[in-house]
Amino acid sequence: MATKRLTIELSVDQYEALRQQASRAGTTITGVIRRLVDELRFGPSEEGLKNYRNDPMYKRRGSFDGPKDLAENHDHYLYGRSPK
Repeated sequence: MATKRLTIELSVDQYEALRQQASRAGTTITGVIRRLVDELRFGPSEEGLKNYRNDPMYKRRGSFDGPKDLAENHDHYLYGRSPK
């Protein structure tokens, strides 16, 4: 793979965020930046983002007729544990 060298300036906070992410992912800051650039290149298209409401899974959102506190007390409903 041909490469191109790039020099950028980051704030200390930006650098620390990249360093921490790299540490968690077990990679380098360069690896994190390359992954982020690839996400920009190969992520959802502008058209796809505009039309997400046409996605059948998006349309299912909110169609569940269950308890109002299901998200908060799912252990109660699944395992019989005391609700919060």
